[in-house]
Amino acid sequence: MTPRDAAIGVSWALAAFLCYSLVPIGVRMLGTSMPPIEILFFRSIIGFSAFLAFFSWRGFGNLKTARFGLHLQRNIVNFVGMWLWFAALTVMPLAKAVTLHFTEPMMSAVLAVWVLGERPGSRRIIAILGGFAGILIVLRPGAIPIGWPILAVLGSALLYACVSIYTRVLGRTEAASTTTFYYQAMLAAFSLPPALLGWVTPGWDDLPGILLIGIFGSAAPYFIIRALRHAEATLISPLGFLRLPLIAGFAYLFFSEPTGMWTWIGAAVILSSAYFMTRREVGG
Repeated sequence: MTPRDAAIGVSWALAAFLCYSLVPIGVRMLGTSMPPIEILFFRSIIGFSAFLAFFSWRGFGNLKTARFGLHLQRNIVNFVGMWLWFAALTVMPLAKAVTLHFTEPMMSAVLAVWVLGERPGSRRIIAILGGFAGILIVLRPGAIPIGWPILAVLGSALLYACVSIYTRVLGRTEAASTTTFYYQAMLAAFSLPPALLGWVTPGWDDLPGILLIGIFGSAAPYFIIRALRHAEATLISPLGFLRLPLIAGFAYLFFSEPTGMWTWIGAAVILSSAYFMTRREVGG
């Protein structure tokens, strides 16, 4: 990896994590006027439309799969996880939600032991315990009430961890573009019926939020792929932790929402554990 490649990779990664940071802002904007399932639908249908245009240009040959059932299972789990995530983002402090969601890598590691039969070393176990210690710092059980939004975030993180296991299994035989297409198409299909039950026709005031979740939510995964073509995962992955200060800054700018001290302390513990595990997993 040359210095030029590293610079290009970091630039793509920073663009990706900026996009990821804007999606929760869009969800919060729309959460005052439409239900979370409708927000999920708009997020998915815009992404699906973009991929449909892409495959119309490149051809649909890569969409053939012998593992449709596994795609279906993966995206049912993904659908429920994103629904919980969007529902929580509409009502709880954004920085706190994102901090708790950073536990997904630790949950993925636990599931990999159980599902894939991986054998964790002592360092990975320490990182997992550190991550869950960070959860306790943020939540402070007994000091503050734990309501459904917190449970929704943790449930979403667990389901996203399950999705990562499915993705690793599918990655042995499926192209990334194939998996992403079925992801976008199935989430759009799953979310449409329940969205219609409580449909709220968007107004012009909703357009900025819809564009944020649709355009930036679809662009972010593409930017990550471009980043990894130029730079190694050891350089790219830790940059993902920039999402927390970015989202905290956006939350304060758009909604005058401060981030509490305990959230920052717990975030430092969680992010340190996730960083340690990421470096370990990619051979750092």
